[in-house]
Amino acid sequence: MSNELAISAVTLALRNFLYDGVTFNTLPLFDSDPKVVFPIPIGKTLDIAMLPLHKVRDKFPDTNVVNLSLFRVDFNAAWRNQPLPSQGESAPPPLALNLDYLITAYGEDDHEDVAHFLLGQAMRVMHDHAVIPRARLSSALALAHVQDQIENIRITPHSLSVDELSKIWTVAQTQHRLSAAYLVTVVLIDSRSPVRSALPVLTRGKDDRGIDALASAPPSLDSVMIATGFNAAVIGDDLLVNGERLDANGVVARVRHPLMPRPVDLPVTFVNTSQLKVTIPTAPPFDPPETGTAAAWPAGMYSLSLVVTRPNGPGWTTNDVPFALAPSITISSSPPPAAGTFDVTVIATPQVRDGQQALAIWDGTQIVPQTPVTTPANDANATTAVTFTVTAATGIHRVRLRVDGIDSIIMKRTGGVLAFDDAQSVNVP
Repeated sequence: MSNELAISAVTLALRNFLYDGVTFNTLPLFDSDPKVVFPIPIGKTLDIAMLPLHKVRDKFPDTNVVNLSLFRVDFNAAWRNQPLPSQGESAPPPLALNLDYLITAYGEDDHEDVAHFLLGQAMRVMHDHAVIPRARLSSALALAHVQDQIENIRITPHSLSVDELSKIWTVAQTQHRLSAAYLVTVVLIDSRSPVRSALPVLTRGKDDRGIDALASAPPSLDSVMIATGFNAAVIGDDLLVNGERLDANGVVARVRHPLMPRPVDLPVTFVNTSQLKVTIPTAPPFDPPETGTAAAWPAGMYSLSLVVTRPNGPGWTTNDVPFALAPSITISSSPPPAAGTFDVTVIATPQVRDGQQALAIWDGTQIVPQTPVTTPANDANATTAVTFTVTAATGIHRVRLRVDGIDSIIMKRTGGVLAFDDAQSVNVP
């Protein structure tokens, strides 16, 4: 593979083409017929240069010159970020470059007819070498190893507009000269990033059975709806899992929450190919059973995915979809017989964990509990008491508990009709 000398090697190879092909030795060909007189008087030497455009006439003020100038280096779009076939996908891709050259001719004493003659020869040389032979690249600069790269290096005429040429000569801060542009591609410079080579594979699959091929796509999930129609579930509710291709065998629902020690797998009930039903049990079915507070369902946001297992074959896990689990509450304290300021205690199930944020909502007002949230330790089935102080007028007031942004369900549905749950209300006489 080529190294950082690759650009120099290509430029030297092009210069050598010009050295060999642009010469005044061809002039006797025009004199083979005594009736033909070569009309261009040439008396001075010819130089092949590789100079910036504004330096040519400084070094060769009045001689004949063919100058090769690299005026742009660009990235090759076809090879960019593509690893070499021989190195595999894990290897870093080579640096792939396109080189833009400008060949400019200068006639002795600024004779344009001589310049035209020299430029014609130079363009004929480039036309005759559409592909740079690897031997010429090696002889130009063997240490660059351009001759060893997988791709041939091609020379293609590159038409530049008047505007592009004007910009090139303007940047060079010199007068325009008759020129021809060429695109030379592709130059591959090897990356020096370290490559990790994996160990060979000894077995493929269990008992070296080989690869298991699946004829269909795996299931995918779209959403989870609560069977009750509310925006959050409570313990004991059914979840309706919607997706595609849900009729696979060996499917369980895997549920996660940041405060649970590990994911919980729940059984599913098949409804149709695009829907499954999952019931949230009163306690997660850990195996072995957990003790202490870790065995309760914390309120908050959960993620649900499906895990598909197959006999003697690999399984797969679908994408995750979210659902909310709300706390269930009851009001344990009675208000005073008259309106005023008093304490209200809310009993929450499941219990509020350490680190969870609990807020009481009295009608539409959020209230931070005045006393710490109390949860009995080492009791998975214990409830949480949240006490807060309110100032209330006469009437019915609705109470909710918000845990980690999820509100308790204050509504109930009776015969298809929605109504507020009086059990979550306080009547101030």
